[in-house]
Amino acid sequence: MFARLKRKLGLRALEKYKAILSKSPLEANLHYAFAKDAVRLGLYNLANAELKNAEFLGLDDSKLVVLSEVVRSNLHDCTKMDVNQYQRFKVLQSHLEPLLINGGSVLDIGGGHGLLSQFIPNNDYFLIEPSVNGISGVELPFPDNSFDVVVICHVLEHIPANDRGAFLDELVRVAKRNVLIFNPFKNAELDEEKRGQLILDVTGATWAKEHLECGLPEVGDVCDYISSKGLSYEVKGYGDIYASITSVLMSYFAVKSKTTNLEKINQHLNKNYDQLICSQYPTNIMIDVVVK
Repeated sequence: MFARLKRKLGLRALEKYKAILSKSPLEANLHYAFAKDAVRLGLYNLANAELKNAEFLGLDDSKLVVLSEVVRSNLHDCTKMDVNQYQRFKVLQSHLEPLLINGGSVLDIGGGHGLLSQFIPNNDYFLIEPSVNGISGVELPFPDNSFDVVVICHVLEHIPANDRGAFLDELVRVAKRNVLIFNPFKNAELDEEKRGQLILDVTGATWAKEHLECGLPEVGDVCDYISSKGLSYEVKGYGDIYASITSVLMSYFAVKSKTTNLEKINQHLNKNYDQLICSQYPTNIMIDVVVK
């Protein structure tokens, strides 16, 4: 019990960085301090992303070396992560690798604890996550053309429909070459609200509530926006909605039952099955926008 209380108090202490970084998002030493505190709490994925932020902002390498080694040696094995999440990152990796063959930088907006950085370890990376490091994804603190590729993954459905245009404007503004929009979208043949309500009723998940409140975006609306800017794009679907719902519910009930086998199940699925196959009803759709 004491250990849980200590961790809870530690997590509350990390909340201070949201307020500080929201005002000084480009201060490298603040990101470094955040990474150090995350290490103390055993949040190595978050620490890794915040170290990448500090490195991108030009922090002295001598500060980074020792802490980076500690973080890398303690990173969680990605193949043990939730199947739906792993699938998303593998798809993003498959799209990013050809874009970053000769190096390049990636801005990850709404990326949680920055797990994407572990799938592209040799590239410059910066995480923006308002709920974690307090940096706004609406008014990005960077000049035009700051990043080779800008990525959003499962973000649009958490933004009210009327605000999505302004948000996309910012993504295009700071991108040099590509914007990757990877998202669940409405499907005319499926009742998205019933599915979302089922997941909310069963799990009480905050993300499901936001899906219902904001509504899933429509591919046509996003493509119309892109065309209105004179930009080209490609659209491709991934995954299977039936498998995704099953995975969400499996994970929920596995946690509720306190089973110790969830990671073993995830690792088996992640290592042995092709997660990139698209069915008639894809879970996610990638819209790859060519900026220049």
